[in-house]
Amino acid sequence: MEKQSIRLLMIIDKFEVGGTETYVSAVVEEMLKRNLTVFVAGKKGSLLSKFQSIGCPTYTNMRNQSRFESWIRKHKINMINAHHETTGVLGSRLSKKLNIPFVFTIHGTYYPRSLILSIMKRCDERSAVISVSLPVKKWLEEKNISSIVIPNGINTTQFTYQKNKKLLNKLNIPQKSKVLLYVSRLEDEKGDICKLFLRAAQRYMDTRDDVHVVVVGGGPDLSEVRKQAARKHSQRIHVLGERLDTASLFSISDVVVGTGRVALEAMSCKRPVIAIGSKGIFGILRPENFKEAWKYYFGDHRAKQTVHSRRIEHLIASALRSSKSSAQLGEAGREFVIAKFNISAIVDKLMTLYSSVM
Repeated sequence: MEKQSIRLLMIIDKFEVGGTETYVSAVVEEMLKRNLTVFVAGKKGSLLSKFQSIGCPTYTNMRNQSRFESWIRKHKINMINAHHETTGVLGSRLSKKLNIPFVFTIHGTYYPRSLILSIMKRCDERSAVISVSLPVKKWLEEKNISSIVIPNGINTTQFTYQKNKKLLNKLNIPQKSKVLLYVSRLEDEKGDICKLFLRAAQRYMDTRDDVHVVVVGGGPDLSEVRKQAARKHSQRIHVLGERLDTASLFSISDVVVGTGRVALEAMSCKRPVIAIGSKGIFGILRPENFKEAWKYYFGDHRAKQTVHSRRIEHLIASALRSSKSSAQLGEAGREFVIAKFNISAIVDKLMTLYSSVM
């Protein structure tokens, strides 16, 4: 079947700002540029306007399954790709009931085993599982589930260095300051990591009055993060909540702390990265460890060390030490992302997979 004949439905849990949702928006935007037909369904959230602005048809009435099924039939959707635990269940049910091929993208190793297996029972030869990293693929193999690795792609045109002095002024950050940026959804392990990062940064700031910290992300732990930020050096800590201008925020930063997609987006913006994820600390990303970091998914799916604020403080000091080496790290990071994670190549892989199960 020709690529143009695929009428794809992406199902996400909610239109909120997070790594998975940002990835889906990048994929959808690239597909629309190619005049492919793609729809996205999920509960309403702050990222909905992003999908609407790029001209993507969306569906948000997820509580009424019969209406959802009617909407799917109306738009002659013939391929479903789900991206979360609950949407995996929904997608597999719709696939079986409506006789539509089904792809399940697994974004981490946190899915309950029973849930994964219940989804897989509904799948037939017209289905496939995508792992976004090598650790996820290995994790699934341990459950006798085969998958294909297709990593999260990055729009390297959007995520490019674009320093904005006006943004520094808006944030009340002096132009010559050193800026540490933490980006993540503030929930579960990521919220805890953010608080540990803030403690480490606050100790480091005791001896450095030129350092400012910016925290970006929404979620249930946002209020706790704000409380931690208020305990010391609060005038130099900027907790911004959910933002959509992350490329600009990466660009004003001297060092980015993050994992997974955040690490790749920061590298695409030529920023040095300290990789810390749900599983622990990977460390400072350097050309000699880029490939290894990818195998760990930057600490999100595997890690070298547990997260400890003293270790984070040491990494902050090391990463900020040399602006010359930072520039070299930035250049090398962008080259790595362009070579391995460019969104155009990722969409090519997705379309090949979709065609194979049609």
